[in-house]
Amino acid sequence: MPAMNTPDPAGASSSQTLTLRELLDDEVLSGAELIAGGAGLDRAISAVNVMTVPDIGKWVRQDEFLLATGYPLPRDNADQGQLLTDLHRLGLAGIGIKLDRYMPELGQEMVDVAERLGLPLVVIPERIRFDDILSRAFAIIVNRQASALAKAQEIHHSFLAITLSGGGLNELAGSLSGLLGDASVVITDPQGTVLGLAGDEAPLIDLNFMKAESADLLRLGMTGLHTDKRTGRRWASREIRAGRLHHGFVVAVEAERPFGEFSLVAVGQAAIVAALEVTRDLAVGAVERRFSSNALFELISGSEFEAAEYASLGSGFGWDLERDIVVLVGRREGTGDDSHDARRRSRLADDRAIEFWASAVRSRDRLAAAAGLGSELVAVVGADQDVLAVARAVQDEVAHFTHAQYAIGVSRNYPGPAGVSTAYQEARTALRLGPRVSGSGAVTAYGDLGLFRLLAQVSDDDLRAFAEEKLGPVLRMSEPERSEMFQTLETLIEHNMNMAEAARHLHYHYNTLRYRLAKLERLLGPFSTSTPVAIQIGVALQINEMQKILATRPT
Repeated sequence: MPAMNTPDPAGASSSQTLTLRELLDDEVLSGAELIAGGAGLDRAISAVNVMTVPDIGKWVRQDEFLLATGYPLPRDNADQGQLLTDLHRLGLAGIGIKLDRYMPELGQEMVDVAERLGLPLVVIPERIRFDDILSRAFAIIVNRQASALAKAQEIHHSFLAITLSGGGLNELAGSLSGLLGDASVVITDPQGTVLGLAGDEAPLIDLNFMKAESADLLRLGMTGLHTDKRTGRRWASREIRAGRLHHGFVVAVEAERPFGEFSLVAVGQAAIVAALEVTRDLAVGAVERRFSSNALFELISGSEFEAAEYASLGSGFGWDLERDIVVLVGRREGTGDDSHDARRRSRLADDRAIEFWASAVRSRDRLAAAAGLGSELVAVVGADQDVLAVARAVQDEVAHFTHAQYAIGVSRNYPGPAGVSTAYQEARTALRLGPRVSGSGAVTAYGDLGLFRLLAQVSDDDLRAFAEEKLGPVLRMSEPERSEMFQTLETLIEHNMNMAEAARHLHYHYNTLRYRLAKLERLLGPFSTSTPVAIQIGVALQINEMQKILATRPT
């Protein structure tokens, strides 16, 4: 918060623009008379121009104050009114006319149009030189722009000092809040997670910006200065950007003291410094993630460590590996977009997901290990808890903040740290085979894999050879006959060779199913009457299903 004896650079009394009202009050326009259009006197002036030709519209810029004598102005009243309409459409701030022999007085049409448009129409005494008006207005505008830059720099330095002294986003939010008269300030990441908060939360909640511990980014709309129609309260927002990367928003809602015109500047400077803070945190976080990922990789790769080295490896990160553990492995469900920009966004999203994953895991088990390994999110948690409940809670939290779907595989219990490597392989297997057991994007325990759990222990070559040996004649059929025969075979085994039930399930006539059964038995053997043959074919079907799942899942 600024010191009591420090000028407030964002206060309501600050002025960084020149208005037409102020210029008319200046001694350089002493004696000038406002004839019409008083509603536009508080409009800012960016420059002063002189009308020397009738078709001045080509050279007029927005927010200019135009000076003219009667010579270049139209003589016809209707044309005079049309000229003012055209200039107003171009964004002119006002027009000052020096009456002369070409226009000894203003036409009523011009006065009426100026009043209707709110375009200030001023009569300038003949004694006042246009050069004096131009010089004075230019000096005021330049001086105020210089003062605005100096004030913006002052605000920037005060915020930058917070970052350089090790302050965080909460301290930055507090400084901005104090600068804006105890305004309510929230700093968020791109997903709306609150990174910094200061001032009274009630205005943020009242304007529907805050929901629980996150911000509703859909309410922000375009960044800038806004007024809430319902409450009349003003609020300002700026995007936190570093180059082309978007890191979130800074939002401030005015308190009892109204925002000054430098308030948006202050919010913008806070966003610039917040970008530095976020970028620094991301860099530090990337280094920490790299070290923690390397350490976790040593554990799961089964490197030859002594027990004391394992304990030392984990303690440096606050992990407790000297207990019974369970490994969780998560992965974001894939998207079909493989463009360069999509891959780049995916990498950034994965970095954020690792942060949310680690935070969600450690909030439920403060001694857990959590890191990212390639496209996987890995955690080693204590087995003395409802691990499936923990996995589902972590999954929900990561999905909430990343707006993406994640599947998680869960291992069995093992004594740590020696069992971490085996548990990791089990969790990966559960993750890969989860869609068959639990559906897409689900939490799957290795112990729930059923027959897949046994088949996963056999090499792929042996599995393929067995499936080819038992199902080869059907596998070599062309489509659609192959799919139809597999469907018939799977349904018969599923219904324990009950022909009537299988026929109803397949919507086949009973005799059609008998014909198909006879054909299948000629190809595969008498599985309807031989239990050993039926078991072998059933296992081969499971192998075929597992191979199809694994072919579509990352290794």
